[in-house]
Amino acid sequence: MQRDIGKPLFDLLLVIASVAAFAVSTTLPNIEIVGDLSPAFFPKLISVLVFVFAVPCLIKDFREWQAAGAGIESARSSRGIVQWFLIVALSLIYILMFERLGYIVSTAIFTFCCVVGLLLAGGTWRELTAARRAKGLAGAGVFAVVLAVVIFYVFTELFEIPLPS
Repeated sequence: MQRDIGKPLFDLLLVIASVAAFAVSTTLPNIEIVGDLSPAFFPKLISVLVFVFAVPCLIKDFREWQAAGAGIESARSSRGIVQWFLIVALSLIYILMFERLGYIVSTAIFTFCCVVGLLLAGGTWRELTAARRAKGLAGAGVFAVVLAVVIFYVFTELFEIPLPS
């Protein structure tokens, strides 16, 4: 069994981020915007849910990491590092293009690049045939567009929260 610290670190990052998000959301004003909900309701709800689900994952992944021993495969760990840097870089690019391109376009591009980039960085892409690669690219494109449109609709129509378009 290989010892991979990535999962427990990611879980710890989620726990810390959820606590920080909850703390920040408590500073939002307590005014009614839509119905009986204040602007802080959804950030608080999401941060609590992330915390509740991340803590058991952190415990489980940390125990697995401890039980794995000292064997680390260098190729796998270097792929993990590349994947982490890829996601951080894509997230920064997403933040920069969000206002210029609007929510739907920037989110679709971000999602597509994340899916394809993780396939490339993880080494899975090389194992696929040309037909499977084309099918995978088409599927990733459809997934990215559908995800962006559905999330845009949920926020703008159901929650009545405007997003850049």
